[in-house]
Amino acid sequence: MDLHYLKIFYEVAKEKSFTKAASKLYINQSAVSIQVKKFEEILNAKLFDRSSKKIKLTYTGEALYKMAEDIFDKVKRAEKEISRIIDLDRAKISVGATSVIGEPLIPRLMKGFSKVHEEIEYELTIGDKNWLLKLLKEGDLDILIIDEEHINDPNLEIITIEKMPYVLISTKEYHNMESVAQDPLITRRNIPNNNEAIAAIEDKYKVTFNSKINVNGSLEIIKGMVREEIGNVILPYYSVHKEIEKGEFKIIYKVSDVKDGYQVVITKDKKSLIQIIKFINFIQDYKIQY
Repeated sequence: MDLHYLKIFYEVAKEKSFTKAASKLYINQSAVSIQVKKFEEILNAKLFDRSSKKIKLTYTGEALYKMAEDIFDKVKRAEKEISRIIDLDRAKISVGATSVIGEPLIPRLMKGFSKVHEEIEYELTIGDKNWLLKLLKEGDLDILIIDEEHINDPNLEIITIEKMPYVLISTKEYHNMESVAQDPLITRRNIPNNNEAIAAIEDKYKVTFNSKINVNGSLEIIKGMVREEIGNVILPYYSVHKEIEKGEFKIIYKVSDVKDGYQVVITKDKKSLIQIIKFINFIQDYKIQY
């Protein structure tokens, strides 16, 4: 079905006049009549009852008119929405993040971003780093936020956000590091900076964390183990700042020499999009006090 013919039919049926429809469509009346007839031939159905002096729709014509009315109402709404988007500079971004970043950072980050940029809608995807990178490269994500990683890809642009120190946290009170070292330490052996932070504390205080519980996976599970006093843990400040602010976790020691940040990754073909620029500017200005 050709929408051009449908539009002409719709205007004739709506105006109940070939003349008025022709005027509205900026074509002559004979052209309207010819094209309506052509449309009837295409559909192999009569749309107007020509035995009446007035414009009268056949049963088929009535059914088609109702459907056409719905179609063109939707077209009108679409045109209005596009105009609204252009007028308000509305846009949408798709943001991906790993769980180690997403769980502690994304809720506050996106809340702040939405307050500043109400015109930009967003959707979130939390998942494995390699899978998210694949989605980014395939165009299913616009922005990726990940913990620091060396990425060598000429098609990607990597922006490192402010680095923060590692902190040794607990729910308990301690008077000295020797007492801390006697309790289990939750570790993440697959994170180089984590091991470096442990070594820095052991070297500074001449202690050894003999009891270690290695955990690979969800940051929330690690935090839950600290809450249950199963052990203490060393994590980047940004990943526990919310709990520290609430007084849920206490900082036993700040490892100032070992820092960790997070990165924003985008494909270079999208870096000039205004919504991407707004998001990157916001996240670069987003500060976590420590």
